[in-house]
Amino acid sequence: MNTTTETPKIFVTDYASYNNGTQFEFGHWVDLDDFSDADELNEYITKHFADADKKSPLGYGSIREELMITDYENFPEELYSESGMDFEALYEYLSLNNDQRMAVDFILYDGHDVKYALSHYENVCMIEDEGSKTHWYLFEEYYPEAEIASNTCAYLEVDYERFIDTEFITYYHNGIRYLISQYWNN
Repeated sequence: MNTTTETPKIFVTDYASYNNGTQFEFGHWVDLDDFSDADELNEYITKHFADADKKSPLGYGSIREELMITDYENFPEELYSESGMDFEALYEYLSLNNDQRMAVDFILYDGHDVKYALSHYENVCMIEDEGSKTHWYLFEEYYPEAEIASNTCAYLEVDYERFIDTEFITYYHNGIRYLISQYWNN
C-alpha cells in the first residue's frame, strides 16, 4: 500500500484509454474523502467518462465504460481491485473510526475476507502491549484468584509471558504492538 498522504485515494482511468495509450490524459487521482458514499463516487466516474468521450471519442462510436483503477493509497490491499472494486465495502470501511479500522485490518491480516472483517470487527478487542504492566493487568483480569494466591504464597510464581503467548495474538499496527484474545472470533 502506498502511504504518501493519509487520505484514501484511487487512480481512476478506463481500459479503453489504457489500450489507446491515453490513460494519463484521462486518468487521475481521486480523493475518496470528496465523496460521501459509493453512489456519489460512481456518479463522478460516469460523468468523468462522459467528459472524456466528448474530448477524445473512441473509435466506432463506443463509449468509455470499463473502469480501471491502477493504483490506490491509504486503505487495505484487500479492498483494492483493478476492476470490479466494491465501493460499498470500501466506504463502509472508510466510515469506521481508527480503532474499528484497525480491528478490520487485523481480521484481514488473520486471513479472513473483507465481508467477514466488516461484519465481525466489533468482536476484536485490541490492547496496546506496554510490557509487564499490561501482562500483569491482563492476567489479573483473567485469573484474579491466581494472582491473589501468587501474592500470598512465596513459592508460587506466575509466568506472565507464557500466559500472553497462550491467550493472545500479537499484532503490530503502525509500529505498535497489540494483544488480541486468541478467542476473538468465537
